[in-house]
Amino acid sequence: MQNPKRMRVARIALLCAAAVGLLAGCGTPTGGPETSTGAGTGGPSGPLKQQDEGPWQEAEVPLPALPKSKDLIEIKMRGVTANRFFVDGSTLSVEPDRVVRFALVIRSREGVDNVRFSGLKCRGREWKDYAYGRGDGTWARNESAQWRRIQQLDYNDYQLTLAEDYMCTQGLFTGGPVGSAKFIVRTLKSPPRLDSQAGRLDYSEQKR
Repeated sequence: MQNPKRMRVARIALLCAAAVGLLAGCGTPTGGPETSTGAGTGGPSGPLKQQDEGPWQEAEVPLPALPKSKDLIEIKMRGVTANRFFVDGSTLSVEPDRVVRFALVIRSREGVDNVRFSGLKCRGREWKDYAYGRGDGTWARNESAQWRRIQQLDYNDYQLTLAEDYMCTQGLFTGGPVGSAKFIVRTLKSPPRLDSQAGRLDYSEQKR
């Protein structure tokens, strides 16, 4: 006959072992918030995480040499104008801040050139003139330069023309330049045709 005291001790030991096993099973599940790598779950390092890129910061870009005639690309304007408009392709750049910068020449009917170094921020359609050309072949910095929203004009509508027809992406994708600096220069030289049915510019026939 078994000793009742020993049987009671054995029963208590079994209950303790079962309790330990239950507690171990209640730990953090595999792949849970504390151990997951986030892959495919939107966790801390998963694909749904939005990177904190911080506030937009404008790049510091030095002023280029003043435009030379051989580098000027004439731009066909929208609407009415008595002037001619040229972009210096050799000065055009697309910086990490996603601003397109270039020297612009506005030539009057009398042949007088108004030269400026400008920036176009496609996101928000904003424009800034960093400097103006002097008659002695140097730049005068625009110390009060500020980003200003591009307005549609009935006359000399060059800012909107350059933004929408040449330098910024079309349709839903209006947040950045249409491509690299080289691509934009090619676009200036060989403008895309207007797709009359879709009502938008078609870049498909451009040589890359």
